[in-house]
Amino acid sequence: MKFGIHLREYRILAGKRQKELAALLGWSVSKISMVERGERPADEDFARAADSALGAGGGLLTRWRETVEHAGRFSIWLAQLVEIEQRADMLRAWEPLIVPGILQTEHYARAIFRGRPGTTPDLVEQGVAARMDRQRILERENGPTLWVVLDEGVLTRPIGSEEIMAGQLAHLAAMNDHPRVHLHVLPHDAWLTTGLQGAFMLASGPEMPDTAYIESITLSQITADPGRVLDVKSRYEMLHGDALPRRASLQLIEEKAKRWK
Repeated sequence: MKFGIHLREYRILAGKRQKELAALLGWSVSKISMVERGERPADEDFARAADSALGAGGGLLTRWRETVEHAGRFSIWLAQLVEIEQRADMLRAWEPLIVPGILQTEHYARAIFRGRPGTTPDLVEQGVAARMDRQRILERENGPTLWVVLDEGVLTRPIGSEEIMAGQLAHLAAMNDHPRVHLHVLPHDAWLTTGLQGAFMLASGPEMPDTAYIESITLSQITADPGRVLDVKSRYEMLHGDALPRRASLQLIEEKAKRWK
């Protein structure tokens, strides 16, 4: 990763050793080393903190943004998200509009990717393949436990075709039997506005800081900033608290599936 090269250059220019930079950022030396070698992606929070610690005057943060801009067909946030999902032992997600990627069928995912302005058939298929590959973490014996809260509207919003929707809801119902998947639906009559700002995912594990992935229409963000993560956690707890229990959620999914058959 090119950002790692820039980080090393700015660190040396500032006369800092990896140990000193790690102490300033509250990271381990091994993590600093992994970022510099391109073995670990860096998020914007890290780039901003490193820029400040090294007195880069915004130069290092600019290099990070340039890396993101030219990251190729897989954006840097997606690479980071995949790494986070691989390391986490628990994922908690909220989705107000569509089925989250980790639970999408291939046909549903393809319909979602086709809706992006300016996309091409090749890019659509690349996106679908990457999304299906991400889902393999649920097949691992030591994979993460997944908690998902879906807005009820997700079950009735037409995506692709009636056949695609029928297949997607059948997949959700089947995933409810997965030993590590806990699926809950937030009903319309909950009258809750907490999650209307957008989708998010929380990731936690013994060897990683609690991390939040926050989704928006043009720029997705990944942050381990304690204050921002706490805010996302609070929102998730409110949504989960008002969602239907697991069995009632399954019944609602099966009920809504009937309209698509």
